Amino acid sequence: MQKKVKITVLRTEYYQDLADRYAIPELGMCPFHQKGQVLYSDGINPPEGMCGVAWQNLEPWVRQLSEGGLLQPSGTWLNDDSIGVFACPDGVRPVVFLLEAEEIS
Repeated sequence: MQKKVKITVLRTEYYQDLADRYAIPELGMCPFHQKGQVLYSDGINPPEGMCGVAWQNLEPWVRQLSEGGLLQPSGTWLNDDSIGVFACPDGVRPVVFLLEAEEIS
């Protein structure tokens, strides 16, 4: 059974020391996501407003959850085997996401 996946932004970070050394001037926080933001995916398509780079990283996990799968062997990672916590690959201004499968109503 296909499920929708709720994607919640848990945290946005910005590492000034790394930005000073490697980023363009005045890079700033991620322009796409803010703490508390909630997006939904059908398991195949990215949610409207989702950063493309973050989606490339999250898509395999979103798809697996939408198909009813677990993201790791039971009891090996998180307290709840039906969720996932992942970060986008931006090392200067990463965003941390919570993924949760929900029944389609």
